[in-house]
Amino acid sequence: ETFVVERDLDVIVLATSIVSFEDTVKDLVPHLQKRMELKGNDSCPLIVDVASVKEHPREILLKHLPEECDVLCTHPMFGPDSAKCGWQGQNFVYEKTRVNGVVFDPETMEEEQQTNNNNDTDDADANGGERFFDNSHVDCEITVEKMDRIERFLSIWEEEGCNMTPLSCKDHDAYAANSQFITHLVGRVLGVQGLHSTPIDTSGFQSVLKLIENTNADS
Repeated sequence: ETFVVERDLDVIVLATSIVSFEDTVKDLVPHLQKRMELKGNDSCPLIVDVASVKEHPREILLKHLPEECDVLCTHPMFGPDSAKCGWQGQNFVYEKTRVNGVVFDPETMEEEQQTNNNNDTDDADANGGERFFDNSHVDCEITVEKMDRIERFLSIWEEEGCNMTPLSCKDHDAYAANSQFITHLVGRVLGVQGLHSTPIDTSGFQSVLKLIENTNADS
C-alpha cells in the first residue's frame, strides 16, 4: 500500500485474523523495504500485532520483517463487549520483541537483568526498564529513541487504565491455553443452546448468560 511509503508513520498495528496473518506480513514487507530505500533504514515503523495467540505471530514477524523493523507483540485481553464501558482494569499483555535489531530472549532476560542489576540500573531506566543483551546498544541514541516510541505506544493503553502486563509470548500462550480456551469453548457451546433470560433468573444463570454474551461478541 502506498500509505506505508508516503505517510510519516511511527507505528503500524497488524489487526488481522491469525489465518491471514502471515500473508498480510508478506504483503507488507515490499512496502517497508521501499520506504527504507527512500527514507533510510531508521524510517521503518514500529510493527505491533494484537493477535490472541502470540508465539506464532512472533515467529512470523521475526522471520519476514526487515531486521530494521522494531517488533512489539501485544494482546489486549478484552473486546468490544467486555470493554464496552471502558478499558479501566482490563489486562493488556505485551512483549518487547525486537528493538534496533536486537531480539530479546524471554528465556534468559530475567537472568540477564539480575546479572546487570548493579551495573546499569540507570541505563535500564532510560530504556523503559529493559536491558539489551548487546551492551553496545545501551548507549545508542537510536535505541533510546526506539524504546521511547514503544513506551509512547504502550502509554496509550496505560493512560486508559489498563493493567499493563509484560509477559513473554511463550508464557502468554501457556496461560491462555488454559484460561481462554475453556472460557470460549464453554461460552460457544452454551451459545448454541438458545438460552435466554427469564423473570426468575438466579445470579449463577445471569453469569452464564454474561459469559455467552462476552465470548460470542468479543471474538
